[in-house]
Amino acid sequence: MMPHPELERYTALDAAGFLPGVGEEAADFESRVAAIRDAHKQFEEELAEKGEVTVFQEFLLKESERIPAEIIAEADELTGELYDFRTVHVPGFFLSRDVGLLWGGCMISDTELPFSFFLIRGAFRKHQKWFLYNRRELLAHELCHSMRQPLRDIPLEEFFAYRTSPSRFRRYLGNCFIRDYDALLFVIPVFILLGAVIVQSFLLPALPAWPFWILALAYPAYLLYRNARARRWVFRAARVLKGFGVEKPMAVLFRSTTPEIRELGKLKSPESLRAYVEGKQELRWQIIRCRFLPNL
Repeated sequence: MMPHPELERYTALDAAGFLPGVGEEAADFESRVAAIRDAHKQFEEELAEKGEVTVFQEFLLKESERIPAEIIAEADELTGELYDFRTVHVPGFFLSRDVGLLWGGCMISDTELPFSFFLIRGAFRKHQKWFLYNRRELLAHELCHSMRQPLRDIPLEEFFAYRTSPSRFRRYLGNCFIRDYDALLFVIPVFILLGAVIVQSFLLPALPAWPFWILALAYPAYLLYRNARARRWVFRAARVLKGFGVEKPMAVLFRSTTPEIRELGKLKSPESLRAYVEGKQELRWQIIRCRFLPNL
């Protein structure tokens, strides 16, 4: 595999939170990164001039509500430790108005526009924790999504993002809900069960409840199985890479797709890993090899 002549610069971009997509050529990667940087530069210039900017015709962002660099650095430290990247181009802002009762924060982006930003609850301005949320985890979680988004790898997206959590419970269950309908299919059968119990108690005592219990438990059981299977794929691949002498296996897997992770978990020797990587001609794998597999 002939290394790209600009590979050193691309590895620096990777370390700064810019990851090539699956099959993305160098020219397309360059164009996308340039568009993102230009969009953020224009935003910063307008914000410095006016003190506030309306983004996506909906969000009013104010310089006075910007998240300080030292708070963003908390998240950068965590993503650097876990996956060896530190994103500095995505701005963040506190939001105290028109927020939900349990809302902690999120990243806002548009698939058609090269601009993204963070919003987190104003309570985090002075406090590291609020309700169930941890400020460092919240920001690092969204930074992981920002970095990994070009892979469009839904099955393991939340797995890697939730590894930023200090809670073993959230780290384990975070990847259960990976699609919008997962939460709905989790909750709706529970309400059906509740309705069946009410009907049984007051209207139809002979109504059997066991079919509704099966309905209520079926999808949660599937989510737990799917989550356990995904975790098994990742940790098997991590053990394989670690056994081959790879110092940062999770950084490699973070930049890999689910099918690639499953393939890596089946490799039997360092030679098979070398052959596998040499067969990957795309820019993303040239970066992975240069940064994390230098001895291949």
